[in-house]
Amino acid sequence: MASRTDTLKQEKIEAVVALVRDRLDGTKATTAERFVRQFYVNVAPQDLVQEEAEDLFGAAIAMWGFGRERDAQTPKIRAYNPSFEEVGWQSAHTVLEIVNDDMPFLVDSVTSALNQQDLTVHLVIHPIMRVTRTPKGTVKDLLDSDAD
Repeated sequence: MASRTDTLKQEKIEAVVALVRDRLDGTKATTAERFVRQFYVNVAPQDLVQEEAEDLFGAAIAMWGFGRERDAQTPKIRAYNPSFEEVGWQSAHTVLEIVNDDMPFLVDSVTSALNQQDLTVHLVIHPIMRVTRTPKGTVKDLLDSDAD
């Protein structure tokens, strides 16, 4: 039996998926829904349930857009302070996004480096997305999380 917080997490994800279906069309919506579900699947329930569905939608879609194009074996990194007026979602904290090939200990190393700079890490979302890309680095397909 699922705990109350697990149920609340699932309800929150479904609210985000409803926004995806409402705001995106066709294959974009289908792929974005799969991305949202994979993006948030391993996030602790208590880290999601207090957030607004609108902001979770914005964070996931921003990340999906940012990571859709990337040169092979070249990490892509950005840090920004999202505001609703500028990017359609908001956070009280600076957001650091990293898209790269799967690499052991990357999350621990980045977290440690931030802590050494006396910066507090409020939330880590670390999905390992399996994608196929075109030769130019554009995502061709988002695969299921258990795919090779």
